[in-house]
Amino acid sequence: MPRRERSLAGVVRAAEQVLRQNRVAHVFVGAISVIAFGQPRTTRDVDVLARIPEEKAGRLARDFRRRGFFASEYDLGAAIRERAHCSIEDRRGPLRIDLAPAADPTAERALRTKVDVRWRGMTIPVSSPEHTIVMKLKFGSPQDIEDALGILVEQGKGLDFAGMRAFARGQRVGPELEE
Repeated sequence: MPRRERSLAGVVRAAEQVLRQNRVAHVFVGAISVIAFGQPRTTRDVDVLARIPEEKAGRLARDFRRRGFFASEYDLGAAIRERAHCSIEDRRGPLRIDLAPAADPTAERALRTKVDVRWRGMTIPVSSPEHTIVMKLKFGSPQDIEDALGILVEQGKGLDFAGMRAFARGQRVGPELEE
């Protein structure tokens, strides 16, 4: 009997297990953060920022392969060296993990301000709602703007507006946040 297609939660769980077991500092960003703090939405990828030492590339790739993903030590090592993302495809379905090194101050901020969230029976580190809103405004696609608004509506007065405004100014999206 063929294996069932892995759900979004299953892909997140696999990524969390591999990264945690290898003691890699990481944070889920993008759609996972939107789902955790905003409104439900669909996605085909699980975006993760991680502080990955290059010497762990082989073990990470092997551990992802053991869990049923296409993962290449070469591709992961190149992504770390080039400060680019590496796609890790799920063999059991259409989803993928986009794993990117925390290679700039904005990514490091995401790691520093992450929030542990209980989601689908697991606790995962997720980019704070304030960080996610600002980055969605910076990327600026119609979906990104909708995502930012969804988080604003859901989180409302619980948000750190002063800190978010300061971060938005630093990302040059202060006016967009005020709109």
